[in-house]
Amino acid sequence: MQQISLYPFWYFDIAGSIAMVALSAASMRLVFRLYRRDRENALNTYLLWLISAIFVFCLFRALGHLVKYVLLFSGHGTLWHRIAPVSGGLNSITFVVIFAVTIFFRDILTIMNRMTRDRIKIEKTSSQLLELNRDIEAVVSDRTKAEMALQIAHGIRNPVMVIGGLLKHLCQDAEPSPRDRKVRDAVLDQVRQLEHLVKGFENLQVQLDNHFSTIELNSLVHDALEIVRHEAEQKKIDILFTAAPNPLPLYGNQQYLKVALLHLLRNAIEACGEKTRIRVTVDQTESGARVCIEDNGPGIPGEVLEHIFEPFYSTKEGATGLGLPYVRQIIHEHRGDIRIRSTPGVGTRVELTFPTHLATLQNGGPVPIPETA
Repeated sequence: MQQISLYPFWYFDIAGSIAMVALSAASMRLVFRLYRRDRENALNTYLLWLISAIFVFCLFRALGHLVKYVLLFSGHGTLWHRIAPVSGGLNSITFVVIFAVTIFFRDILTIMNRMTRDRIKIEKTSSQLLELNRDIEAVVSDRTKAEMALQIAHGIRNPVMVIGGLLKHLCQDAEPSPRDRKVRDAVLDQVRQLEHLVKGFENLQVQLDNHFSTIELNSLVHDALEIVRHEAEQKKIDILFTAAPNPLPLYGNQQYLKVALLHLLRNAIEACGEKTRIRVTVDQTESGARVCIEDNGPGIPGEVLEHIFEPFYSTKEGATGLGLPYVRQIIHEHRGDIRIRSTPGVGTRVELTFPTHLATLQNGGPVPIPETA
C-alpha cells in the first residue's frame, strides 16, 4: 500500500502559521495608526481590541504549531503531548476574549448611537431656545424703547404746554411791537416743533405695540411642548397632548405667548417627580379658546397658592419670583385669563383662556394690566 507523504502538509501548516502572524501584525500596525488619529472614536477602539485579540490568537497558534513540529522532529513527541492542552487552552482563551470584546462593543455602540441622537436633539433644542431668546430680546428692546419714548414725551409735553399757554396769554394782554411779534412767532414755531416731536414719540409707542398678529393656538402649544419634551424625558415624565379638532385662530404676540407657555410647562416639569404625567389640552369653550396644563405632581399648598401671582414671592431657592406675575401680565395683555387650581398630593391644573373674536382684539389691541402694588 502506497503511503502519502505528509511533508507538504507540514510545510503548508508552517508557512500558514508564519503568514498568520505576519498578516495579524500588519493589521495590528494599521489599526494602531487609526486609533492614534482619533482616540475618542469608539469604532477605532473596538478594532484595536479585536485585532489585538486576533493577533494574540495567531501568535499562540503559530507558536504552538511550530513548537509541535520542532518537538516531533527532534524525537520529543511525549513532551508535546504534555504541553498541547496548554496551547489549546490559550487559543480558547483568545476566542473568549474576541467574543467578549464583540459583545461589549455591541452594547457600547448602542449607547453611542443613543448619545448621538440625544446630542442632535439637544442641539435642535438649543437652537430653538437661542432663536426664542433673540426674539424675546428684540421684544424687550422694543418695549424699553416704547417706555423711554413715553417718558420723553411726557417730560417734554408739560413744559411745551406751559410755554405755549404763557405766550398766548402775553399776546392777549398787549399789542406786541414788531420785534416782539417776531420773537413770539419764532418761539411759537419752536413750540409747534416740540409738539410734533412729542406726537412722533407717541406714534412710536403705537408702532412698537403693533407686534400682534393672527396665530394658531394648536401649533403654538405644540411648538412649546417640543422645546421642553427632552427635559420631561430626562425625568421620565410623560407628556400627553390633545389638540382641538379645529384650528383656533388667536390674535396675539406669538413670542410672548410661547414664553408664557414655556414657563408654565417648566414649572410643571420641575414640580413633578419621575414617572408622573403632564396632560396638555387645547379646546374651545363658550368663553373662548382654552389651554389646560394638568399634572399629577405633589400639588401646591394653599398658603403658597394665595400669593402665587405676587411679584418677588417664590418658594424656590435663588428664584426671583417674577415668573408667574410676568406670565399673568402676558395673558392679560391678550385679554385672556389664567386660573390655577391645586390639591396637595393630587396635582395642579392651570387654565388659560383667550378670546377668539379677532375683530374685537384688532380694534382694541393689547390691554396692559395695572402695575401691581
